[in-house]
Amino acid sequence: MKTSYILMIVTIISKVFGLAREKALAHFFGTSMVADVFLVAFQIPMTFTNVISGATANGYIPLYNEVLEKRGEKKANDFTANLSNIVFLFALVLSVAGIVFAEGLVSMMAIGFEAEKFDFAVFMTRVALLSLCATSVFSIFKAYLQVKRHFIVSIAHAIIMNIIIIFSMALSYKLGGSYLAYGILAGFVFQYVIFLPYLKKTGYKHNLSFNIKDENFVKLLKIILPVIISTSVIELNFIISKSLSSSLFSGAISSLNYAYKLQSFVTGIVVTSIVTAVYPEMAKFGAKKDYVGLRHQTGDALVTMAILVIPASIGLFIYSEPIVKFLFVGGAFSKQDAYITATVLSFYALGIIAIGIREIISRVFYTVMDAKTPVVNSVIMVAINVILSIVLIKKLQIRGLALATTLSFIIGAVMIYISARRKVGEVFSKDVVVEILKIIVASVTMGILSKLLFDFVTPRLGEIMSLILAIGAAGVVYLAMLLLLKSREIFNIIDRFRKRK
Repeated sequence: MKTSYILMIVTIISKVFGLAREKALAHFFGTSMVADVFLVAFQIPMTFTNVISGATANGYIPLYNEVLEKRGEKKANDFTANLSNIVFLFALVLSVAGIVFAEGLVSMMAIGFEAEKFDFAVFMTRVALLSLCATSVFSIFKAYLQVKRHFIVSIAHAIIMNIIIIFSMALSYKLGGSYLAYGILAGFVFQYVIFLPYLKKTGYKHNLSFNIKDENFVKLLKIILPVIISTSVIELNFIISKSLSSSLFSGAISSLNYAYKLQSFVTGIVVTSIVTAVYPEMAKFGAKKDYVGLRHQTGDALVTMAILVIPASIGLFIYSEPIVKFLFVGGAFSKQDAYITATVLSFYALGIIAIGIREIISRVFYTVMDAKTPVVNSVIMVAINVILSIVLIKKLQIRGLALATTLSFIIGAVMIYISARRKVGEVFSKDVVVEILKIIVASVTMGILSKLLFDFVTPRLGEIMSLILAIGAAGVVYLAMLLLLKSREIFNIIDRFRKRK
């Protein structure tokens, strides 16, 4: 898991820039109309990109390894070139269609937008969709670089995107909202410049082959639709929440977004890093039908995920309001906005561990070329989210949307685990369960003691200083508890650190 921890460090840096983007949005535009419109316009091309990226990564990586093993690197690279050329043409058609039917897209993404707000969202969406060809093609090269173990650059590109968008926000605040649209376009396109030297370093040479009858492309095509459905469930659930929230009150979309970004800060750092690092290895076990090795790799990934996600989830739940105030209050973002956002975040925090379990275990099925099971799981999750959202929004308003999403993730995680146990055997071995129980005990102890400290010192030091002190104390207590409970994972981390020294 050494690579996972290195990736987490890089991802933390990337996510900090992502939070800086959200901070800039909150500072300049708060929960205003411009903020809501930006989030919808940003989400539409981002959704396409994430879906295509998820599908290619989970479908392409096992197939690339298969071609590489059977026919050599040249044929594997030819497969990559052919696929990227086909995807470019598909993305071009999709981009044109999206621009033409932008009004319909905005209507689905934000059912409550009307008049000027709707027209502004349509304009910004059309500009943003011009980036689709670049983001789609480079999603393949992102997966290719991961196969070649250039993990860091495959994550760090988002830093460039966020810097460009932050600059466009400052410009737009002074010169007008249209500059936000051009900022999205520039950020999405130019973030991938850093890929080029690494692609050259691998020896990859692109060609203009275009063969939709290629056996490897046909094989990928058969599994890509199920993969798209199963890997886009988080995006779909969030889109559903945003669309329904647009009918609640002005700024509801922004409140959901800020809470979602804090939740995804944790999942992006931990879950995405672990999945990125272990999936190529899992794919090798799956290709050989080595279920023992696959279960062991999956169990290790689950423990690594749990040791970081569980305490983070508890921390986000307990300190949701002071965290939101610390990060976002200021400029156009008020304390009332912070209260609403924190309430949503506390519900989202409860579902983070479920997201981690589902994301890791679902990869088990892709490695053995079973895309059907994750699809069924995803469809059920989305259906549950829709039903619960419609029911709970009437009673709990915006909190109901967050609760519905969290419950759908928990149910989905339970279902995917049951399916995996039937497919490859028990992924939660006795050792894994014992480790996770130790982590839970340490995390709960950490949460209780740090909250007591926070409540005690807040009247004396103020909320911000008390939060910083409580987080520091939480880290010390958590580490001490893991050592006291003799957690295997924490000793593995310490051993790795000593060897590096």
